[in-house]
Amino acid sequence: MFGRWDNFYLLIGGAAGSLIGLLFIVATLNRGRRDADSALRGASVFMTPIVLHLAVVLVISALAAAPDISAEAAALIVGAGGLVALVSAGRVIWHLEIARSLEAPHWTDVWCYGIAAFVADLALIGSAAAVWLATPTCAARGIAASLVAILLIAVRNAWDLVTWITAKGPAVGGEEE
Repeated sequence: MFGRWDNFYLLIGGAAGSLIGLLFIVATLNRGRRDADSALRGASVFMTPIVLHLAVVLVISALAAAPDISAEAAALIVGAGGLVALVSAGRVIWHLEIARSLEAPHWTDVWCYGIAAFVADLALIGSAAAVWLATPTCAARGIAASLVAILLIAVRNAWDLVTWITAKGPAVGGEEE
């Protein structure tokens, strides 16, 4: 099913892995903030879903490189990754729109961190169902399109997060005297 897609998965898997590494650097920018409790809550709602979505792209890319994996196993792994990512995006929507336990810094945040990611995750789950139903051409294209969408949304969200953290100013102890 993933035949002839080697270069595609190599590229997006590498991009996802690199971005996960960069987000660890971003996490250090958040260290020492004045309001540590708020920073941890914000990281949970904003940073965790980005890392999780990038990890889903990375894992599915690794799956594509695995030799002799059955269609059923691939469907289960892709579906499980999509479901975990879907729950994560749903959690963002819950916190920002339903429970309003955290105020979104910008009106686009619920759309990009939540709704767009939720839709891309639904598409990934649908593609996993197509693998299960033995429609390999449709499934392969659906998985590829879903992963590209998830990767682009994660890139946008990572950029948004970095610019927001740096605009907040220096961490405690990081101020020049």
